[in-house]
Amino acid sequence: MGMYTRIVPTVVLLCGLLLPGMSLALDVRGYVDKAISLIENEDYALARTYLEPALISPAITSGERSRAYYLRGFTYLAEEMPVSARKDFYRALEFSDSNKGALVELGLLHAAGQGIVQDEVLALSLFEQAAELGYDRGQFHVGHAHLYGRGVEKNVTKAREWLQLAAAEGHLLAMLNLAASYRQQLVADPEPDIALAWYERAHANGATAALLSIGFMYANGEIDEPDHGAAAAYFQKALDEGLMSASTHLAYAYLVGRGVTEDYNRALALYRQGAESGVSAAFVGLGHMYQNGLGVETDVAAAKDWYERGAARGDAEAMSRLVSLHLSLDSSEGRAAALRWSKIAADSGRPQAHNDYAWLLATSRVDTLRNGTLALDQAKKAVAAEPIAAYLDTLAAAYAELGNFEQAIATQQEALASITAEQGALRDEFERRLQYYERSEPWRE
Repeated sequence: MGMYTRIVPTVVLLCGLLLPGMSLALDVRGYVDKAISLIENEDYALARTYLEPALISPAITSGERSRAYYLRGFTYLAEEMPVSARKDFYRALEFSDSNKGALVELGLLHAAGQGIVQDEVLALSLFEQAAELGYDRGQFHVGHAHLYGRGVEKNVTKAREWLQLAAAEGHLLAMLNLAASYRQQLVADPEPDIALAWYERAHANGATAALLSIGFMYANGEIDEPDHGAAAAYFQKALDEGLMSASTHLAYAYLVGRGVTEDYNRALALYRQGAESGVSAAFVGLGHMYQNGLGVETDVAAAKDWYERGAARGDAEAMSRLVSLHLSLDSSEGRAAALRWSKIAADSGRPQAHNDYAWLLATSRVDTLRNGTLALDQAKKAVAAEPIAAYLDTLAAAYAELGNFEQAIATQQEALASITAEQGALRDEFERRLQYYERSEPWRE
């Protein structure tokens, strides 16, 4: 029976066999409906088999064929085959250029560089086409692009216009991003009352994550003076409503006594609760508690295990902790492991990870850890992504490690010039390194 189920769509199509009382077109549409049911049950391979008749049958409309290609593309995407997904989404648009879902999914692939070279400008163009068709997902992504300057110059006013259109259709992420657009992280003149109103609307419509954001607003003093008690209460409410990522924020509050009474046992229980749900930050929290003997006996092996579990989930802080832990062991094995985790982190493409890897390669006191050429490559990637003071400082150290002190001095001066008012404490440290480079000496950490 199982074999028959998998081959029947092709057999029916090729042999022209029909079920009693059914036309070919109706039969093909039935297979599409069956495919949708299989997709909902995450049986993607079998769903593709049922979609095959719709991809080649002459008895269906171009719009229906476009939908079939879109659905098959979705199955490929769900199984992490972005190249195949991209091809099907483009085929979907060949049969109907108004396939809103295909436009958005293609936009997301181009924005992330999945299965194709990253192109945020093209991604925005695809999102705009979907948005103009009245699709709330397209409207959201256009608004998001303008809010954060992805593929276009940042424009909060335009961002809000598009996000409001999507929010009017009940798009929860649009509501959350609208709220964020009124906060101090994104605008010079924040309007916390409007931000709170949008978060409350999002929560009323089912976005539990809004509670977490309100908690951060209280913790950061965005509403008035910092109120860590109110923040902890919102974190607890979010956790009570099933948002497991709230467990780590609440755990940290109990760990340091911020807004609640310090309680290591409660913190440990909350971190464990988060870890059981796969929250990567919870693994970092547990590693920290075991590494430092907070409420438990100090156990470096256990700390390493927890950090590795977080790192396996792509958590950047877990990887950073592993690097530090392995370096503290002061052994050849530990140093090799530190290098390995630094590289794994850098391979994720995050600017901070490139920078951290470059710093280790350029400034370590251990000769076997240093590699000036690789350090320069990694530092340049970090600066290309974000030319901030800290990354320029690392780039200067990489030049110095290679003996290019003229370029090291120029880059360090650029780093000094890039220090913001909030980063004033860095100035003495940066100037001290500049003095080393002026003496033609590399920096050693």
